Amino acid sequence: MANSHIPLFYRIFFLYIDPIFCLSAIYLCFFDHTTYLEMGIPRALTRQPPSPLATHLITVLGAWSVSIFTLQTLLLQQYRDVKLWKIFEFAILLTDLGIVYAVYEADPVMAVSVSKWEKAEWTNNGIFGMVIAIRTAFLLGIGGVGKPN
Repeated sequence: MANSHIPLFYRIFFLYIDPIFCLSAIYLCFFDHTTYLEMGIPRALTRQPPSPLATHLITVLGAWSVSIFTLQTLLLQQYRDVKLWKIFEFAILLTDLGIVYAVYEADPVMAVSVSKWEKAEWTNNGIFGMVIAIRTAFLLGIGGVGKPN
């Protein structure tokens, strides 16, 4: 296909690095709710141990993440069609933006007070920021996406 060039950087990131991020989230969602809450949820919401509802919702998020991981590792591995990759990455970008919005909605002041972020915020927000930038660059065709070889 003439429109199927996916540069090496994006192939490495979307086929290997991004699934590792997803796999780490799956682990936390199924096996380590406390760390998930400490690293992935704004401090304003996590001053108490997880409630049964929070535990349930975190596990549901883990199940959903298994679906994303499966698509990342099976679908993208099988097809090098730029259109398919762009549709998939756009859908994930919307999810990433929704998660960032949820962080902002939970604690707007802290979400934008970068100088007050602790390790957990830098890890979570930093990874999301980087992933959002890479997905956006891919969708915009930056770096030769879709150009013939």
